[in-house]
Amino acid sequence: MPLLSDLDPYPPAATFPEHISNALRYRWRTRVDQRLGGVSEKRIRSFLLAHGVTHVLAEFGPIGCRVSLAARRSGARLFVHFHGYDATVLPRQASWMRQYSKLFAVADGIIAPSAYIANKLVDMGCPADKIHVSPCGVALDAFKPTERISGHVVMVGRMVEKKAPLHAIRAFAQASKNHPEAHLHVVGDGPLKPQAEVLLSENGLSERVTLHGARPHPFVRKLLSQASLFIQHSVRAADGDEEGLPVAILEAMASGIPVVATRHSGIPEAVIDGETGILVAEFDEVGMSIAINSMFDDPVRAAHLGIAGRRKASAEFSEDVVASRLRSIMGIE
Repeated sequence: MPLLSDLDPYPPAATFPEHISNALRYRWRTRVDQRLGGVSEKRIRSFLLAHGVTHVLAEFGPIGCRVSLAARRSGARLFVHFHGYDATVLPRQASWMRQYSKLFAVADGIIAPSAYIANKLVDMGCPADKIHVSPCGVALDAFKPTERISGHVVMVGRMVEKKAPLHAIRAFAQASKNHPEAHLHVVGDGPLKPQAEVLLSENGLSERVTLHGARPHPFVRKLLSQASLFIQHSVRAADGDEEGLPVAILEAMASGIPVVATRHSGIPEAVIDGETGILVAEFDEVGMSIAINSMFDDPVRAAHLGIAGRRKASAEFSEDVVASRLRSIMGIE
């Protein structure tokens, strides 16, 4: 499958004047015309024609804007997959709304990871009949349930405001007071990590919470295979940034472990409260603590929630199911 990401912004310069010319063009494209982002429309169109591309799937709204003209001129059908930030923060800028309005008019289809984000796109002016809901897929076979470690809790995600790692850590700390065997493994890096380290140090949590930082995916899969619970306290950030539907939650469900999360964005579309996990309000650390504690106290119920989550992930979020759904949306045989 040809990938536009393999296309360099400009060919290597053979001479110093060409180098200067490319540098000036790059600054113009990235600073003035964000739709092209350093790769000219002509080169994108040539790439599409050379590979006989008939359908373009652009990941994220800005990329859709960037390739829309080339796709149209090459005769390729354009589908744009929005996610989170591109549908919740960028629209606050008038310049992006102008570009999105043009994109919605020419794109053959707009894909949202959740009904929540789909509604956001409709509010932006996207025709409802162009919108399709299709969450990201997970490799189901890579997340096979194994023997669980009691009290083994996992949280995966960038340490940024909308992931609210500090709220989740505090909720776990409160719940684990009655369960000394409990241990929280946090995978991810980001600007809030230093604050998390201070939180652990000041509250004597270093023995019960491990901050692993950014780790490769096999490490995450192994943690999930041993976990008895997955937690995520996503919230709406001050700048409006929201999740689409976190892949980490889908991977936890595929691993067959119960999920305790917030009623945020598309999460309730995957985590069905009381059926595949437990949901609490955003910023409700007490509620999350109670939910975590209930999973510790009733491992049989926790196991049932995990099994139901695995079943839902298999039916709706496996890579095969999602790929088939995307082919249908895009009209690809």
